[in-house]
Amino acid sequence: MTLRVQIERAAETDMAEIVTYLQEQQPATALRFVRDIRKAFTFLAEHPEAGRKYETTHPLLQNLRIWRVKGFERYLIFYRVGQASLLIERVLYGGRDLEGILAGEE
Repeated sequence: MTLRVQIERAAETDMAEIVTYLQEQQPATALRFVRDIRKAFTFLAEHPEAGRKYETTHPLLQNLRIWRVKGFERYLIFYRVGQASLLIERVLYGGRDLEGILAGEE
């Protein structure tokens, strides 16, 4: 069963910032990112357990899963699996303070 993809506002903002950054570097790369992240969402909706569990002791981040965007491995999708939906919470560059951002501390 394919889950319905829901994208949180924070993840939409993350993706807009990433695309803006990539467009400044090379517009073709930004288009490829958009294509590849859509493919990742589709794949995860079909195979929600594919991503590994995000290892943390922070109580707000339990049951969070992580997936690398193929072709853009430094960008990470953080999501949760629901009964009928896949909730995309954040899309972040891996070099940042991930736990601080995810916990709302940054």
